[in-house]
Amino acid sequence: MNTRLLLALLASALSVSAQTTAFGTKVTEAAPAATTAASPAAPTAGTPAASAPAATTPAPAAKPKSADDDVDNSVVITPFRALTPPDAKTTRTFQLSKMNKLGFTETTKELQRLYSAFATQRIVDGSPNGSSKATGYLTSVNYSLIQDLGDNRFLAKAAWPAAGPNEVLAAGVDTMAILLLDKPAKVGDTGKLSGMHVGTVALLFTANYPPLVGKRFTLRREAFVECATLEDNPAGFQKFIEEINAGADLSVTTNEQVTCKRCGGLGFTREAQKGQLVDKRIPCADCASSGKAIISVETKFVP
Repeated sequence: MNTRLLLALLASALSVSAQTTAFGTKVTEAAPAATTAASPAAPTAGTPAASAPAATTPAPAAKPKSADDDVDNSVVITPFRALTPPDAKTTRTFQLSKMNKLGFTETTKELQRLYSAFATQRIVDGSPNGSSKATGYLTSVNYSLIQDLGDNRFLAKAAWPAAGPNEVLAAGVDTMAILLLDKPAKVGDTGKLSGMHVGTVALLFTANYPPLVGKRFTLRREAFVECATLEDNPAGFQKFIEEINAGADLSVTTNEQVTCKRCGGLGFTREAQKGQLVDKRIPCADCASSGKAIISVETKFVP
């Protein structure tokens, strides 16, 4: 009897197992033998768990690198030395109602001379008035296009005469320049344009002409904008007069020869000498002994 009771207690002890949780010990029934056999064995301490083999995916083939990927084709043009035309030293008024009258300096010949200067200082554009005042000196440029910089901008070999008072724009002979054309063009084109000088610009670009193909560097060059001046003809002259009488605010800047104030037009100044009746004559530096000085004058036109 005692032996049977002992065997029954032993069988019941083997049929349950203890599971430790965070809240104490939980007793659960033993898993069936089949389930236990199917479950993978838990890793023992110090033994790494076996990982399932991952599916192997072929790596994408590397894209061959093109030589063009290393070339920076961007173009950057920035002002380097802006053109600053000299300000007029004096201002005068040309009144049409006084023209050709006794005692006045306004004459038809003088008005024609001023209009010719006005026409070269006005460029034709898309403004409502059909023209606008130029900000730089106008000159003729002979060119041969070397590289297209985009947006009708070109690097060119060019030649132009000196322009502006005292040759502010020095002459160029077979000189590299930046051109902004008003119509499409292509590399290799040659021609002549009326250009407005806008100063010196810094050009950052990648060259694509021999022997500098692929090289990226900065050039500082003169820049010109292609433009057309007003026509200096009788029709334009008549329209000019009509615009003045209609109240248009028009002016022109010219270089005029005037009597030198320092020497009074003599070309020299006098300096008294002790013990002598004759004064010493000193050449005038302001007018280079010519008696005439060149000044910039702005002439405004009124009815």
